[in-house]
Amino acid sequence: MGKIVRDASKPYLDHRKRMRRKFAAGGFSGFHDYEVLEFLLFYIFRQGDTKPKAKRLIDRFGSFSKVLDAKAEDIAKVKGMGMESALALKAFRSILSYYFRSELYDNPGQINSLTNLLDFAKSQIGDKKNEVMLVIYLNAKGEVLHSDILTEGTINQLIAYPRKMVEDALKHNTSSLIIVHNHPGGNPEPSKADIELTDLIGNALSVVNIDVSEHLILAGSDYFSFASKGML
Repeated sequence: MGKIVRDASKPYLDHRKRMRRKFAAGGFSGFHDYEVLEFLLFYIFRQGDTKPKAKRLIDRFGSFSKVLDAKAEDIAKVKGMGMESALALKAFRSILSYYFRSELYDNPGQINSLTNLLDFAKSQIGDKKNEVMLVIYLNAKGEVLHSDILTEGTINQLIAYPRKMVEDALKHNTSSLIIVHNHPGGNPEPSKADIELTDLIGNALSVVNIDVSEHLILAGSDYFSFASKGML
C-alpha cells in the first residue's frame, strides 16, 4: 500500500487544517487576536501562510477590531495586502453591521440594556471616521421599529436636522427614540454644542409627544450616556 505523500512546499495546508479543527471544537475561544484575523484571511488568500499578514495588521493597527475599523486605503498599504484584500476585510466588517441590524429587526425587544445598545451602536457606527448620528426609533413597548444614520458631518462637527428627525419619527409611529453619535477624536465627553443639540432635538420632539430616551456618545471603547447622567 502506497504512502500518502504530503506537499512539503505547502506546510500552511496542515496549519490551516489544525486551525479549522480548533475552531470547529470551540469557536474562537482561546484564539489570539492575530489568530482570528489569520483565520479570516484564509478565505481571502486561498494559498500561502496568512499568519505574517495577520501579525503585521495587528502591529499596524493595534487590535482585531481596529483592523476591521481601519480605512481600506490604510489596510491596503500593509505588506502583503493590497486594495482587493483590504476591501474584502471591509466587506466582512459591513457584514457584521448588517447581521446586527437584521438581528435587531428579527428581535425588536432586544435593546433592553445599555450593554445591548452599546453593542448594536458600535456595530453600526464604530468604524466611522467622521461624526455621524444614528437614530433608533422605538414603539410604546420600547421595541425597535427602525434605525437609520441620519446625518454625517466633519470629524469635529455634526449637523443635525430636528425637523427631519421629527418627520421620520412620525413616519415610523415612534413613541420614543435613542440618539447615538460618535466622537472620532477619542473623548466621549459632550461638548457644549452636543448638549445644546440634545436640548434642541428634545424640544422639537416634545411638540409631537415623542421622548428622547437616551443619547449616547461613542469614542472608541469609551462612551457617555446622557440618560445615566440625568441630562435628558
